[in-house]
Amino acid sequence: MKAATSTSGPSLSLVLTKGTCPICGILKDFQWTLAETTRPQSDLRLCNFHGWALARSREKLSRSTPGESVTMVFLEMLKGPLAGKVSSDQCSLCHRVLEEEGARLRELAQKLQGAMFAEWMKTQGTLCLEHGRKVKEFIPLRLRTLVDEIVERNRGELERDLEAFREQLKHGIHEGGGLLGRAAEFLVGQRGL
Repeated sequence: MKAATSTSGPSLSLVLTKGTCPICGILKDFQWTLAETTRPQSDLRLCNFHGWALARSREKLSRSTPGESVTMVFLEMLKGPLAGKVSSDQCSLCHRVLEEEGARLRELAQKLQGAMFAEWMKTQGTLCLEHGRKVKEFIPLRLRTLVDEIVERNRGELERDLEAFREQLKHGIHEGGGLLGRAAEFLVGQRGL
């Protein structure tokens, strides 16, 4: 696969938010944009997730041209050779998401070499386990400890927050359920990625 350079979406610096992995956030938005902008072609192959994402996309039929509608995408797929169930390894949109992920990991690796960015990430930034592991492939050895520190701080914060949430639940207080989504993202990444 060719090396991808990111040309779409916001810069990594614009999506930094405490408690959220910036790579997961960018990829989540990127993949939903793909579902809304996929062009019709008979050789398009979609995994289960992206097939349903495309079917659910919020197209506005009155404003889209016929060649860009989800209806046309499915019609073109039906006109081509039918492949049956497609794995994520064979999915056209999964390939595009992986290319974007690689570009964004390289962007993060480059930014981590800046002192101010590295310090912010060390004290405030979030990386999920998967992207913490993957970014290490793109950074110098001297920065790998920094990534481990970020991931470990995130793990510790989530553990403390979940312990406090569990105590709240014992008293019938259910506020803070978004914490479960943050824990899921940290452990397994964004849904559908």
